[in-house]
Amino acid sequence: MSHAVKESFADHVRSIPGGEYLEMCYSCGTCVSKCMVQQKSDPNYNPRRLIRKAVLGLDKDAFSDVTTWLCTACDLCYPACPQKIHISGVILAVRELAKQSGKTSPVKTARVNEQTCVACGLCAEACPYEAIQLAEKKVPNRGMITVAQVDAGKCMACGLCGAVCRSTSIGIEEDFSDDALMTGLWRWLNPTAEVTP
Repeated sequence: MSHAVKESFADHVRSIPGGEYLEMCYSCGTCVSKCMVQQKSDPNYNPRRLIRKAVLGLDKDAFSDVTTWLCTACDLCYPACPQKIHISGVILAVRELAKQSGKTSPVKTARVNEQTCVACGLCAEACPYEAIQLAEKKVPNRGMITVAQVDAGKCMACGLCGAVCRSTSIGIEEDFSDDALMTGLWRWLNPTAEVTP
């Protein structure tokens, strides 16, 4: 009698391109020391902790970990890693499994106003995360048309799409003014400086 061996969460991560490096990490923390997300955005961001969760089969914990959703795949960590692991590949493999299980990103993502979108494609070209695609869709009052669509699992809310959109049909769902963007950028560049509104 043969018994089928159930694949572990780590097996699933390893089966996705990028995830094959999962068990090469020995938790030295060098990736964390080089990461701009951890330093400037969220102190809870921690690739080595996420990798550990994946190795231990803690899929639910990995899916809810902010690290799964905040990695921008900038790969600043890669040259510093003594094991030469593309940490972003492992994180994106976990993110893909999270999306497949029905989880959604907690990151505020760009939204498309389908009533005004002209499907010029500028937003898709500008998106560094390949989160925007043009797709044919039935839109109320407009019928079957081509419009931009945002993959919430890939969007990192950088705002580039809104900056290039000539019809102002796409942008971050929360209030996102130029003043707020410049203030945030200034604070990021000069964390100790006073910013006057």
